[in-house]
Amino acid sequence: MTHPLRRRFHAPLLALLVLLTGCGTSNLNLVSGESQRGAYSWAQQVELGQEADQQIIAQYGLLDNAQVNQYVEAVGEQVLAQAFEAIQRSVDAGEVEVDATALAEIRATPFAFRVLDSPVVNAFALPGGFTYVTRGLLSHLDNEAQLAMVLGHEIGHVLAQHSSRQAFEAQRGQLGLIGAAIAGSIIDPRLGQGILDYGSTGAQLLFLKYGRDAEREADRAGVAYSEFAGYDAAQAAAFFRSLERIQEAAGASLPSFLSTHPDPAEREQTIPELAAQYNGTNVGEEGFLSEIEGIVLGENPREGFVENGVFYHPELAFRFSVPQGWSTSNTRQAVTLSEPNGAAALQFTFASQSSAQAAAQELRSAQGVTVTGQQTFSANGNPGVLLEGQAAQQTGTVSFLAGYIEYGGNVYELVGLTTPQNYRSYGASFDRTIRSFARLTDSRYLNRQPVRLEVVEAPRTAAFSTFLQGRPEVPGLDAAGLAILNQVDLNETIPAGTLLKLPR
Repeated sequence: MTHPLRRRFHAPLLALLVLLTGCGTSNLNLVSGESQRGAYSWAQQVELGQEADQQIIAQYGLLDNAQVNQYVEAVGEQVLAQAFEAIQRSVDAGEVEVDATALAEIRATPFAFRVLDSPVVNAFALPGGFTYVTRGLLSHLDNEAQLAMVLGHEIGHVLAQHSSRQAFEAQRGQLGLIGAAIAGSIIDPRLGQGILDYGSTGAQLLFLKYGRDAEREADRAGVAYSEFAGYDAAQAAAFFRSLERIQEAAGASLPSFLSTHPDPAEREQTIPELAAQYNGTNVGEEGFLSEIEGIVLGENPREGFVENGVFYHPELAFRFSVPQGWSTSNTRQAVTLSEPNGAAALQFTFASQSSAQAAAQELRSAQGVTVTGQQTFSANGNPGVLLEGQAAQQTGTVSFLAGYIEYGGNVYELVGLTTPQNYRSYGASFDRTIRSFARLTDSRYLNRQPVRLEVVEAPRTAAFSTFLQGRPEVPGLDAAGLAILNQVDLNETIPAGTLLKLPR
């Protein structure tokens, strides 16, 4: 990979300039049948989606379960087919007038339905037909009808070309994606949102927030398309109740899937009202639960976990300390440690060079980077290079401490970032974390295995909490969280014979 600092300094800005130069084009909203102004043609949206799709896969990884992936794809294709059939019926009946060429272009586009290997409860779509659900979302669904409604909602966003329209509105306000992209860039003055790279224009579109009218339009589409596919979309109301409970448990910190959507309590009411217009009956509980049985619940410790202030990675056999009170975000590409108030962040990732010295030289040569100090050091017997300096940004200057460590045939990069004013406060924490990197030898951590979902038929009528006795703890999911995952209350009486999703 190219050097993360170098890539983040420049790629996002180039992409933003592209967005600011457009004057808009005509888009066909297939949900409403109306023409609307957008930033990109359909062909451009497909290109942007393809580019960003690779970034999303690299960042989060696809679920390593071909059966589950194929199952989600099959449900998605079924709902998509009904969406196009519904649109064609409206055209044939003269209810809407659409450009036949534009409709044919969109219908000819292959759509993609992917399952990301992330515990976060999330679903989203990229322009051009790329739709994603996470294993965290799948585990929180109870049946195939709920999955169909979620996929239908995201299909609605794509067919309505909401991303293109929202980007055009941002251009009109001469904001481009700058305000939105800050959440994924180190030009955020708080820095605490992380220093993950969403440099491509397509990936930055994920940060655009749809208006609630667009979300309600996607809800209407999701209900209609899933109902036309034979599903009882009203089943999704229970899932939105679960999302509301997740929101409450997080202290109003919304999961990504909720961040711009109407209030989940509102959707819990409106989804059944919308579904009442149709006659879909398929629920698909047993088949759905059979498909997702065995997927990982919560964080997968094989890919890294934090315990007692230390980050452990069993697969790569290393560990390093985490500053007290800092939060951790772990993806396939990087581990990001964030100071609670967002004043500093530290990112751990791979360097592309074959030695620490070469990686250090790459940073030194990056445009806008000034190195004020460099030294070789040993991180618990592993050779490394430490660089201190500053980097010029569009909004000012950021101070950094970067460590490059050779270990296990890889070169690892640990970069601490903060403002020059805060560097005196956080530089020591950066240094301690970098120097704490060491080989992992303790079998208690090397052999840590993930907790997986097991479908169990309740053998008796009893409170849900009683079925958790003797079950393993799930990283990131307490007893109340497992109740939410099952769309029940912790002390709710569960009738004998009910299918439950429990950890094993």
